[in-house]
Amino acid sequence: MDLLTPARTWAAVENLQKLQGDSHAPARMPAVQRVVMFLSVVGPFVGLIAAIVLLWRRSPMGGGIGWPEVLLMVVMYALAGFGVTIGFHRLLTHRAFETSRPMRWLLAIFGSSAAQGMAIKWVATHRRHHQLSDREGDPHSPHLHGEGPLAMLRGMWHAHVGWCFEADRPALARSVPDLLADRGLLWIDRLYFLWVGLGLFLPAVALGLYTRSWGGFVSGLVWGGLVRVFLMQHVTWSINSVCHVWGGRPFNSADHSTNNFPIALVSLGEGWHNNHHAFPTSARHGLRWWQFDATYVVIQVMSRLGLVWNVRQPTASAIDAKLRAPTKSVIDI
Repeated sequence: MDLLTPARTWAAVENLQKLQGDSHAPARMPAVQRVVMFLSVVGPFVGLIAAIVLLWRRSPMGGGIGWPEVLLMVVMYALAGFGVTIGFHRLLTHRAFETSRPMRWLLAIFGSSAAQGMAIKWVATHRRHHQLSDREGDPHSPHLHGEGPLAMLRGMWHAHVGWCFEADRPALARSVPDLLADRGLLWIDRLYFLWVGLGLFLPAVALGLYTRSWGGFVSGLVWGGLVRVFLMQHVTWSINSVCHVWGGRPFNSADHSTNNFPIALVSLGEGWHNNHHAFPTSARHGLRWWQFDATYVVIQVMSRLGLVWNVRQPTASAIDAKLRAPTKSVIDI
């Protein structure tokens, strides 16, 4: 997945290739893009290691953890996480509700701070996933790597993080003409690294000012920045890997998507993945009263405040029509 090229540029290249009759994607991701992706994946992991080493310790350089660090990490996780789940996913990808342009842009900025890629490329990749879910052409299916345990392990690695190091799928621009027409989103894409940087720098500054120390600055960077990015990245990637292998499948869908309760909790509701694939344009993924969906709760609050409207969800009859007979083909969680 290319983290360097803004949508205006890669879409123009794709259009030129289309005119020239060349619709093939590069066989390999260019080296510079692989290095940037490596840093994006490994950097937060290094932050996690630093946090573990310094866990519950107070040192002159900070990095220990107390209630300020916990609160800061939770707040940043929520801002970036809901930016992805509400903004990138349910609004920009699936248009599950409507909102004003400023709110749309603000959610895209919050989502960009999660360091999961530029908004328009994220949406284009996810729309391609739904178009070809668990079939040839799906950017991150765990089910296209052969038979047997080793093949499943290869598939899980690919679906979780390996796909990030592959060249983008061809003709992604045709999946996002609506977003490419939004000049505000194009600018947000161009400033992607600014939003990532602010997502790391602002919690560091906040805790540094609170503690009046450089140690607090370091702790804010580690816990509110790097650890938060690491957790959110792997939770999101677990939707691609875990939620296409393990879990319950109450609904008929043309793929292996599953509902996974533990993943749903930490992913702010995204782990009700079989529900989502059955009703992709629904703003509500937790379709049963006991399926807690934090993202939908926030969308409801925003709706009552008049910040969003035309919130979509399936009717009871539509839900009943798609229910499938109980199956033991997957492990219910």
